[in-house]
Amino acid sequence: MEWGELRELILRRIRPSVEEERLVEAFCRRVSGELSERLREAGFKAVAEVHGSVAKGTWLSGERDLDIFILLDPGYERDVIPSVLEVVKRYLGSGWVEAYAEHPYLQARIDEFQVDFVPCFRIRPGEPLKSATDRTPLHTAYVREHLKPEQRDEVRLLKRFMKGIGVYGAELKVGGFSGYLCELLIIHYGSFEELLEAAARWRRGTVIQLEVGPDPRELRRRFGTPLIVVDPIDPNRNVAAPVSEDSFWSFVAASRGFLKAPSEIYFYPREERPEAQEILEALRLRGSDLLFVVIPDSDVDVPDILWGQLYKAEKALRGLLERWGFEVLRSAAWSDEASRHILLYELESATLPIVEKHMGPPVEVVEHSERFLRKHLGSEDLISGPWIEGGRWWILTRRRWTGARELLRHHLEVDGGRGIGVPKRLSRRIREGFSLLLNGEIEPYLEGDFISFLHRFLCGRASWLH
Repeated sequence: MEWGELRELILRRIRPSVEEERLVEAFCRRVSGELSERLREAGFKAVAEVHGSVAKGTWLSGERDLDIFILLDPGYERDVIPSVLEVVKRYLGSGWVEAYAEHPYLQARIDEFQVDFVPCFRIRPGEPLKSATDRTPLHTAYVREHLKPEQRDEVRLLKRFMKGIGVYGAELKVGGFSGYLCELLIIHYGSFEELLEAAARWRRGTVIQLEVGPDPRELRRRFGTPLIVVDPIDPNRNVAAPVSEDSFWSFVAASRGFLKAPSEIYFYPREERPEAQEILEALRLRGSDLLFVVIPDSDVDVPDILWGQLYKAEKALRGLLERWGFEVLRSAAWSDEASRHILLYELESATLPIVEKHMGPPVEVVEHSERFLRKHLGSEDLISGPWIEGGRWWILTRRRWTGARELLRHHLEVDGGRGIGVPKRLSRRIREGFSLLLNGEIEPYLEGDFISFLHRFLCGRASWLH
């Protein structure tokens, strides 16, 4: 299919219909109007406004996630936020959940919409922030002013493309491109195609400035991230700061691939739904060992805090395995964000020989040689040596840990992994109970999203590679 034809096909799927736009606009008017009235009745100088992609006209058909910001008069301070949220809670009645980013906000399901109610303070460009969310209304105003009406579809194509290749979303779980960043990229480059042409040539440290700003070399020194997009509202902020190295290069590589051979698979990857037996057979034939750490959790943190903890724990346990000689091929973290987390490690082997060869210092370095000999001669762990080979001392010693599962169990049972770098809250959950499963022992958990996640992990190939 030619790109022109494919482009229209994708746009028909992602561009909201007139009826859908009317439905969303009516809902937004009703909720923001009713909530503004409740705030006035409670004596607050505040107004509820819709922001995010709906306010900027860049949302995708079928999306039902809305951001309603409560703009407080600049005379207020942050200590008023809990009282403001009480008004929102009374308006919602029930079904709300209090979440926390830089400060508290509320999440609620209303009709068919998932709504975030976020307090912020009304400021003018250049004025100091009272909270990080104060920028959002200014972002909305900037995009409305600079994004041409015909470019809204360009943003939609970019968002769908990024969703398809798995790099959309600034949340820690993804480490990708935010909606606001997508809008700025289209404003800067003009169209989806022109952006991909440019991205195919991006290098690490690419700098994009929509307004006149500092020398790019100074920005690279200041931010040090793969991509730097200066916020036109706040020149001290890099909008692309959440974009991880992997997400950056995934977008670059996917842009190159798409330009060579445009395909619908970049926007809508094939969804494979493997059976549990297929996964078990793949594990049996793989030739490596997969070790799973299953952590039950009855009180899950908000996603960004949770994923920060999971990634730190994954890294900490990987480091422990590697320090004791286990070759970790790959590792990953998964969570249903409700009741269970799973860390997984693919090892060349989950068991090691009991004998380990250690290199000592050069014989010609007298002091180090004597220290090495004093340490190992007569040691209970010494199996063979010391001997001289290639001008150095060498020994064979007995490994303390020959099994990866036993190594992890020891450190997790002692203090939940706290001593090796597992975050405090997650270590408490581990102390309450965990499971260490090897290869096919994971069978009871092969269901729902986890089985798809494990399938993608085992496949190890970007969905758009074909």
